[in-house]
Amino acid sequence: MNLEYLKLKNFRGYTQETIIPFSNLTAFIGKNDAGKSTILEALEIFFNNTNVSCEKDDLSIDAVGNNIEISCVFRDLPEEIIIDAAAPTSLAGEHLLNMDGRLEIKKIFSATAAKPKDKIYIVCNHPSAANGGDLLDLKRAELRIRADEMGIAQGDYNRNVNSSIRRAIWDALGNLELTTTELLIDKEDSKKIYETLKGYLPVYALFQSDRQSKDEDKEVSDPMKIAVQQALQELEAELGHIKMQVRNKAIETANRTLAKLKEMAPELAKQLIPEFKTDPKFDSQFKLTIKSENDIPINKRGSGVRRLILLNFFRAEAEKRRLSNVNNRIIYAFEEPETSQHPDHQEMLIKAFIELSNAPNTQIILTTHTPVLAGLLPLPSLRFVNTENGTREIESGNDEVFEKISKTLGLLPDPISKSVKALLLVEGKGDVTFVNHTAQMLKDAGYLTHTFEEKHIAVIPIGGCGNLKHWKTLKLAEQFNIPWCILLDSVYVFKLN
Repeated sequence: MNLEYLKLKNFRGYTQETIIPFSNLTAFIGKNDAGKSTILEALEIFFNNTNVSCEKDDLSIDAVGNNIEISCVFRDLPEEIIIDAAAPTSLAGEHLLNMDGRLEIKKIFSATAAKPKDKIYIVCNHPSAANGGDLLDLKRAELRIRADEMGIAQGDYNRNVNSSIRRAIWDALGNLELTTTELLIDKEDSKKIYETLKGYLPVYALFQSDRQSKDEDKEVSDPMKIAVQQALQELEAELGHIKMQVRNKAIETANRTLAKLKEMAPELAKQLIPEFKTDPKFDSQFKLTIKSENDIPINKRGSGVRRLILLNFFRAEAEKRRLSNVNNRIIYAFEEPETSQHPDHQEMLIKAFIELSNAPNTQIILTTHTPVLAGLLPLPSLRFVNTENGTREIESGNDEVFEKISKTLGLLPDPISKSVKALLLVEGKGDVTFVNHTAQMLKDAGYLTHTFEEKHIAVIPIGGCGNLKHWKTLKLAEQFNIPWCILLDSVYVFKLN
């Protein structure tokens, strides 16, 4: 499953419901405190609720009520899901898809406690007809009674499979009166379905720019933790077999115990049923770390070293996913990847992210303030977090948005005077001095009638030839609505309105 949308309501600065679209590669750009990191942390709460957990203070100041809502909408869904081993079913067959045919999971946190617990809902186009809307909440015995009361022939369905009984009831009803429903996941098969779905949800790995100085520094422990999670996901079938074997042998022992108990206390034995309460959590049993030379903890090294580990983790992941058929699903979210990195390393990291985003079952989410990184990214991946009207809005995909992004990134070192009639873009400040001095000398010698300044042509340094493409891809010069040209290694490139 891939993440298609995130919906936020009453979460920090996102008071009104805000829909945030994602692609395989998504980069959020906006002013400080615009709400970029909030998006990444909302996803961390939805998927993990560990590195960042939902707190009472996360409720929006202007919220109506106490409910924080974080919803994720997924596409590329599994064709079938397993609840009863003998009879696979599907999300569509259980009427658990929304109006657009997507899986929408909403988590609601009631901000009445310091650390609110979530209530989980599937928002779906679900039956509302009498006798048809509550079937996922009924036990098998209750489903059988419902089918018998409706006069459904027992030979038309399998009475030992819940999904078969539900399908027979829905077929008998005819008009199901489907309507958008928030189906609470807390009982019977609805709970089993969600437990199954969790195995299809992507692993979410958040790497934050705020670094903590402790042995379990997230920047160091998380890549290795993700390595363990991915290994477990790749071995899911084998681990499932082991779990089933343990479950069966344990229940077998419990049944033998009850059989002996029946000899001594038959009435008591009738009241006891063996139930396997919890599965083992393998991810908590494996620890992986990387030691520095002389056993120096990595978190005691410079932040640049820690980020280099991340850089090469992602480069290795990109190579692995390119060369092998990797089925595990993952979302990498990286806050400000430019932090504490040499520009060359930043470029390598972005290239690794782009390569990763083209691999199957992989999505990349970034936030950045750096124009160089924004210029390296494909334009469709850019999202602008707009706070102009006092609310947060996510914009993408047109020239007006790219203009806002260019202004927000603040490439120009000096303001452009309103009297400027044209722009000459040069690589650095030394070129500004050279061009203006040359123009003055040529005027003094009678070869020119005016200098650039006298003709109101602004000479602007753009920070090297590498930034030239940003003026093109982000359409920076067009925002001034005046002619412009570029001086690069004695070659003039003209662009006129």
